[in-house]
Amino acid sequence: MADVPGPALDVQRYATPGRPVGLRAVDIGADALLRLPAMIQAIAPAPGVPVSRVVVLSDAVPKKRLGEEATALVTSLLSGASGAGDVHRVTVLEGAGGVHADERTVAAAVAAAAGASVIVTVGSGTVADIGKAVTARLGEPAHVVVQTALSVNGYADDQSVLLTDGVKRTTPTRWPDGLIADTQLLAEAPLQLNLAGVGDLLAMFTAPADWRIACLLGMDDKYAEDVVTMVKEHGPAVLRAAPLLREADAGAIELTAKVLTLSGVGMGLAGTTAPASGAEHTVSHLLEMAAARQGRPSAYHGAQVGAAAVLAALAWRHVRQRVRAGARLMRCPSEDQMRRAVRQAFSSLDPSGAMAEECWRGYQRKLARWRERHGDADQLDPAHLDDAARLLEEPGVLRAALRRSGAPARMAQLDPPVDAQTTRWALANCHLMRDRFTVVDLACLLGVWEPADVDAVLAEAGML
Repeated sequence: MADVPGPALDVQRYATPGRPVGLRAVDIGADALLRLPAMIQAIAPAPGVPVSRVVVLSDAVPKKRLGEEATALVTSLLSGASGAGDVHRVTVLEGAGGVHADERTVAAAVAAAAGASVIVTVGSGTVADIGKAVTARLGEPAHVVVQTALSVNGYADDQSVLLTDGVKRTTPTRWPDGLIADTQLLAEAPLQLNLAGVGDLLAMFTAPADWRIACLLGMDDKYAEDVVTMVKEHGPAVLRAAPLLREADAGAIELTAKVLTLSGVGMGLAGTTAPASGAEHTVSHLLEMAAARQGRPSAYHGAQVGAAAVLAALAWRHVRQRVRAGARLMRCPSEDQMRRAVRQAFSSLDPSGAMAEECWRGYQRKLARWRERHGDADQLDPAHLDDAARLLEEPGVLRAALRRSGAPARMAQLDPPVDAQTTRWALANCHLMRDRFTVVDLACLLGVWEPADVDAVLAEAGML
């Protein structure tokens, strides 16, 4: 498993004068957790000066490493470390369906962590997002994330997915200063949570195409081929390693952790999650928003992304087929028309209209930018579609990779499963929830995302 550069993964090698990497220290491997005190001394606000107060931020979910509870072990390691100062444990709030990165939860954690010199966040993706938001608000503390599962790529970037009026919003927060990924701790995480990381990484085979077409159509000016390549070149290795995660293979765990870290760093370098988040992520976000509003748990985010990546690849296939059949004219709908569409899409989840209004604020910016670039109507250059499509993988390949690894390959296989009606709703409306141009936006503008088109994509998904 030597497909990822450097045993310690020197992420600073990817920094340039105009694109700094704020993540200063990464330790991925055996016994990495035991080296946490040394990392803190290296990245503390004043290296070599004793740390006055350390806050260990985690949720209440037990996480085991060789029989010890991981958060308690972190607290013990730091309490016994020279110069670590007072160590306080803070447990983030838990709501219906689990921990949510909403304003109430972040604000409570900020209040509890005030005065910390260092914050150590112990947990998986949502807890890491909360930790990054807390340190961004407090400003001063150094921040180390102890990753407890191979669940998502968001441990290593400077953004957090937070809930605003029930809507998932990617929000600039702050790079962690250090990242610990202990392969023994990761090996003892729930297998399906680790396999969710494989699903999250499958976005490398769909999201870059969305990012590229957005750039070619003037809807995103941040596209960077080198950021895409730094992750995508490891795609074959990830697909080879994925089935080995079921055996808790140390090499497969380490490789997956490193590629997840590279993916997070890539998002930070780009200043956007677009390198790793396209239509497949908006589908997952809608599923999570629906579950949260209904007070029920959702499946793991990365697991949903993996199954949705197959649908996104099929949406790309559908658009390309329709363009080859002659679809070219891109018409810009009116604000009134799209505002009604957004309200209709989200009114059943939130009758108050707050969720729809938050989604509309994002979509309205996207619609205005489209009209500025293209007017009321424009012709699609098929060469643009071909350029973006080179970054895709075939949907059958993605589904086969999920099956080989043991990860859910269909929405109905998620835990808890997503029914056909909810899947259809999320796929049909995923472009309406944020200011991010994807293949589904293009399908809508081309007039090839009518109910029959969505049904055609879902029918093809059933045949794979």
